[in-house]
Amino acid sequence: MSKRTKKVGLTGWMGARYGIRIRRRVLDIDRARERDAACPRCSTVTVRRVASGVFECRRCGTRYASNAYVFQAPPPITRTEREAGAGNA
Repeated sequence: MSKRTKKVGLTGWMGARYGIRIRRRVLDIDRARERDAACPRCSTVTVRRVASGVFECRRCGTRYASNAYVFQAPPPITRTEREAGAGNA
């Protein structure tokens, strides 16, 4: 049996509608959305998308807010020397 969605993959349900550019964009988003990401807290590759912009680590259970489809780790929290010195005075 032949593979009917060889070029378009997961967007084969769209058929010939919407144009190839949109189908390829949707395909790129779907492929990126399926990938697991590394957890900033426990360093394992177990972060999965729960909802739009919400990602959760399956190991430690920490939830993160990020981009809608692809996980981008939050920037590390750093203290400047001025902030660190003000609390000790």
